[in-house]
Formats: sequence, C-alpha cells, structure tokens
Amino acid sequence: MKKRIAGLVAGLLAAVAAGGEEPSQSLARGKLEADLGHPAAAAEAFASVARAAQATPAERWEALVRLAVARRDAGDAKASAAAFEEAYRGHGKDPEALRFLILAAGGAVPGQERWEAAWRQVTLAVDRRDPERPRVRVRWPGIEGGLCPCTGTPVTLEFKDADYQDTFRLFADLSGMNVVVQPGTQGHVTYRVANRPWDEVLEQLLAPNGFIARIQGNVIWIGRPEDASDRHSFSGKPIRFDFVDKSLVEAIEEIAANGHVGVDVPPGVAGRVYLKLDDVPWDQALDLLLNVNGLSWTRTADLIHVTMRQRRR
Repeated sequence: MKKRIAGLVAGLLAAVAAGGEEPSQSLARGKLEADLGHPAAAAEAFASVARAAQATPAERWEALVRLAVARRDAGDAKASAAAFEEAYRGHGKDPEALRFLILAAGGAVPGQERWEAAWRQVTLAVDRRDPERPRVRVRWPGIEGGLCPCTGTPVTLEFKDADYQDTFRLFADLSGMNVVVQPGTQGHVTYRVANRPWDEVLEQLLAPNGFIARIQGNVIWIGRPEDASDRHSFSGKPIRFDFVDKSLVEAIEEIAANGHVGVDVPPGVAGRVYLKLDDVPWDQALDLLLNVNGLSWTRTADLIHVTMRQRRR
C-alpha cells in the first residue's frame, strides 16, 4: 500500500512539474497530501482547483470544502471559515454540495426524507465572537442553539443513518444524567465528530430533525421546541422511581404524594406510563411526567391543578 501511494504521489508531482496537472489530478493530489498528514500541501492543491477556470462546479465545491478542512487542520481557523463561507455562497443551492459541506463543518445530516424537506432552509453562519478562532455554525429551520457554549466531556463518535433511540441511550451513558424523550422524537442521523463536548454533539445531532435538548439539574429533556415545558423552578425533595406500565393518574398521584400535596386531575386524563428517573426533585419529576403526556400544571397552596395542554398546530 505504501509503495502504491508513493507511486501515485510521484506521478502527480511529475504532472505538476510538467505543468499539465488537471483539476481532477490536483484534487487527487490534495487528498493524498491530506491523508499523509500534510495539510499545508493539501491546501495548496485544493486552492489551485478552486481557482481553476476549467474545473467543473462539482470539483470546485469539493475543493473549497476540502480547502476549509485542510486550513482547519493546519490551525488557521480564520482562513478555514472563509473557505467554508465561500463554498456556501457559491454552492449552497446544490444539495450534494451542501450535504458535503455540513458534514465537513462538523454538522450532522438527517435521513433522506427529512433532508429533502429541509435542506433548502439550511443556512451557514460564522460565529466570530472570538476573532482569532471563528466557529462555523450550521443552522436548521426553526432551531436555535440552546446548550452551547458547551463544557461536557469531549467524545469522538461516528453515526451513519443511525436511529435516534440508539443515540439517546448512548448520551444517557456519556452524561450520567436522566434522559427524558418527548413522544414523537424520531429520526435518523449521519454524523462524524472528533473530540468535541458531548453536549455540543447532542445539540448537533438533534438540530437536523428539528429537535432540541434542554438541561435542568441532572435531567436532559429532548423534543421539539414547541413541546418544551414552561420553565418552572424546582425545589422539591429528590426522589427515585421506575414506572412500568403504570396508570398515568396513579403515577401523578404517587409523585405528588412525595411533596405532600393533593392533585386535581380533570376527567379524560388516562394512559399508561413508562418512565424512570433517579434523584430528581419531585416537582420536576411531576413536570416531566405531565409534559410528556401533553399536560400542564399550576399550584395553589397544597393542591396541584392538572390541565390538558392545547396542541400546537
């Protein structure tokens, strides 16, 4: 293999010396240099393709994105961000180019059905709050960043068309926190990331399918922005429970009993509960249980009033 790579490099360098290197050859040379750990040489090759008049649109956008990655690997964050911006401005209306750019920039892409519905509304922005180290951000329709700037333990992960339910179990293990997932939070995602905080990775994974995460205490709630609960403050005694196929009304009453309060549950509230939480304030546990079942609550003295939440269209 090493001899084969050396032969390819030698052939490409000979073409350069002869002045006859085509854009496709320069692109191949850049990829080889990048694989060999020579980001500066790779960037030079990719830049030549991006400037070449005879390069095809596909060669040009691939070269620009690879140029951004090579500059990033070389430690030049500003030049990397500029190349990503140029690729987006010139080729962001090409779905294949945009997908390639998103993955290279450290973002995730959803399954095909969601991609077809959303890619035209995806935008790329550069966060320049730190002028020396700008960050490229991919923005999905209807989603605002909520967790970052992030401080979680760095992780390296790779998913290819992974089911969300499998990734959620992984984040429960990574974070050591309770993960509560709103019903209907489904989808697939492709993502590759190296040495990034786990909470940033979670945010990047959720955004392509229109979901968010919210952290309060030792609970991560995952769902659509419109289903996020009103932000109560919680001060109840921590409790632990594991409901398996339990009556919803009984579960509500059992949690409320931990706070020595009564509950007023309206007629029509019914269902079965599957929910496990460890060391969570009882009032937060009640809020989570009600929220995932489409219910809201208010408190008057020692009585919890449960109401059915109006569905948003």
